[in-house]
Amino acid sequence: MTDTMPWREVQRTTVFEKFGRAVDQVHFEMPDGSKEEFYLKRERPAGAVLALTPDRHVIVARQYRPGPDRVLHELPGGFIDPGEQAAAAIARELLEETGYQGTILEVGSYWLDAYSTARRTAFLATDCVRVAEPQPERTEHIDVVTIPLAEFRDRLLRQGAMTDTAAAYLALDHLRLL
Repeated sequence: MTDTMPWREVQRTTVFEKFGRAVDQVHFEMPDGSKEEFYLKRERPAGAVLALTPDRHVIVARQYRPGPDRVLHELPGGFIDPGEQAAAAIARELLEETGYQGTILEVGSYWLDAYSTARRTAFLATDCVRVAEPQPERTEHIDVVTIPLAEFRDRLLRQGAMTDTAAAYLALDHLRLL
C-alpha cells in the first residue's frame, strides 16, 4: 500500500464563472512527480434544509433544473452570502423560496463531490408554518409542495426524484428516522 499524500497545485486558471459557480483548470504535480490537469467546479458554500410542518409534512420546492433537464423536488436552500451565518442563510432561503419559517438546527455538512470545492451544510427545520408568500429569485419558478414524511422517504429519496439527498439523509438521521 502507498502513502496517500496531497497533490501540489502548480497552476490554476478560471475557465468560466457565473451565478456563484466557476470551472477552474488546475495543474497538479502528483506524489510520483508526474503532472496532471483537472477541471474543478468552484462554488460558494451553500446549504439545504429538511423543513417539517407541525403535522410532519416535508416542505419541498418543485422546480425545473437545467442540469438534469427535468422538474425535480428540492429541499429549500441556496448559497450562503459572504459574512452571513449559515443558519441565517437557510432561514432566509426557506422564507424566500417557500414562505415558511421554523426552528432551524444545523445537522451536518458534506462535500458535493470529489471534483468540486462545494461544501454543503445540512439543516433541519421543525414546526414550520407559512408566514408569507414566497419571494423567489428571478430564475426560480417554484411550486411549493408539502409531502407526508413517509411518502417523502419512499417516493423522493429512494427513487432518485430529488436533489439534496445528502442533506435529507443527515436530517433524517438526526431525527432517528433512517
